[in-house]
Amino acid sequence: MATMQERLRKHKRQRRLRILCRLVLIIGLGYGLHFGWSYLHRPGLAIGTITIHGSSLLTEKEAIELGGSQPPFNFFNVSRSRLVDALKHDIRFQNPRVDYHWPTNYEVYVEEREPALYVANSYRSYLQLDYSGLIMNVTTGIPDAKAPVLAGAQCGNVFLGDKVDNKNVLLILEFLQQLSGEARDRIAEIAIDNRQEGKLRMRGSFPILLGPVSKLPEKAPVFMTVFTEIKNKNIQAEYIDLTFAKPYIKLIPKEDKK
Repeated sequence: MATMQERLRKHKRQRRLRILCRLVLIIGLGYGLHFGWSYLHRPGLAIGTITIHGSSLLTEKEAIELGGSQPPFNFFNVSRSRLVDALKHDIRFQNPRVDYHWPTNYEVYVEEREPALYVANSYRSYLQLDYSGLIMNVTTGIPDAKAPVLAGAQCGNVFLGDKVDNKNVLLILEFLQQLSGEARDRIAEIAIDNRQEGKLRMRGSFPILLGPVSKLPEKAPVFMTVFTEIKNKNIQAEYIDLTFAKPYIKLIPKEDKK
């Protein structure tokens, strides 16, 4: 029969053995977790999908790189917050959103900024603005007809990605934003004279007098009514005056049409 001392020694050995087993288990588990973590984050391992909505400008490859990784898409390597932050600072897009879908999928939603206006700046170049006044591009000339040109206003010393603070420019952008896409597409030029009154010219058509720039946003509904009435009609006019509450069309005298 084992003595008390022998039983104590046996108990200590069993206790040390249990501690050793637990330690080995913890080390093994830690090594397994480390191996699994390293494997999941391995470059070149494709896990999950990333889908772009709202733009052909943003590619899957670019979205992955903006998220801090390299293709192919690996859910565990692409940072959702980093991707959203990068898109917020990309002047090509607005209102970015990245949604997560179980188990390893990202849905990226962006809206492309639309050019709204070309405005001269202080460096003998032109600023391409969106409807919020953000500078999308700086050009030495007018590269296309995607937006009308504004004459009679300058935005001063500003740079790509800035927002202009010229009040007249912002009022004109507010006016344009209220128009239909068809109406905006037909506007070739907008001018502000020394009296701070606006005038625009439709493509291949006569000028339209808009009145004080300060009241321009209020004129948008009236302009749209007139535009809808005349857009498909061959009206021979010198100009249309929207300065007052009731629009006035100055027709070309018949003798001048001959």
